[in-house]
Amino acid sequence: METKWLEDFVSLAETRSFSRSAQLRHVTQPAFSRRIQSLEAWAGTDLVDRSSYPTQLTPAGQILYVQALDFLQSLQNTRALLREHASSS
Repeated sequence: METKWLEDFVSLAETRSFSRSAQLRHVTQPAFSRRIQSLEAWAGTDLVDRSSYPTQLTPAGQILYVQALDFLQSLQNTRALLREHASSS
């Protein structure tokens, strides 16, 4: 699993649009869709209900969205701490 997949997923959850999220993430829509499919394969379940428009998250997708936000924030915080440590050494 790659961090960018989670970033893509968060973007999709927030925009509720594959095409808009792909644009915001600076990738083609087919490439963006493949990343979401890769994340779903990693998770072992559907995360997005593709039959609805605008795009909706499945119950599993809703769980992952909350967890992804926490994880990505924690990762950013860790990076900031490491940089702070490096600059004070």
